Amino acid sequence: MKRRFSDMIPALLLWAMLSIFLWSFVFNFLTDVPASEKVVLFIDAPLTEETRLAVQLEEVAGDTVQMVQVRSFSYAMMGSEEIENADLYIIGESSIGEYGDWFVPLPEALRTGTLLERDGQPIGVKVWDAATGEGVAGDVIGYTSPNKVQEDHYLLVGKNSLHVQDHENAVDDEAVNCALALMK
Repeated sequence: MKRRFSDMIPALLLWAMLSIFLWSFVFNFLTDVPASEKVVLFIDAPLTEETRLAVQLEEVAGDTVQMVQVRSFSYAMMGSEEIENADLYIIGESSIGEYGDWFVPLPEALRTGTLLERDGQPIGVKVWDAATGEGVAGDVIGYTSPNKVQEDHYLLVGKNSLHVQDHENAVDDEAVNCALALMK
């Protein structure tokens, strides 16, 4: 009995999806570097041209950093472990409490401008002012996207960062250098 092509479409689609997942895993495995050699910035807003922003930040990173990754929170849809271990974050003011245990007080070098405090400690520096529509990387970060609540956004430092000198097991201070470059 002959099989019709239309009967094989579900199996072909399943095969194609499995192939995409496998090759994505292989590509990621081959191109990724250890956490000690990359600075990761997660942004809770839609992104355009995140690669361009990552390349700009890589240019200011020191020799110990091989890669800078700029990711939207939606990148880690299946789990939060990757987000929790990021070096830097840009998050809307209303969401900071939801992720509050991921952050540490700002290093001295980042305590400039309008600061957000928790328990008397500055934990974030404002990088987007919703009232004026001005801030850092507005051409790359969709702070004012139609599906996003218009609010101030803050740059925060991750408690698990290996690139903040004051942290345990820190290898360098490159997350701070990248944050300073981003704020300029």
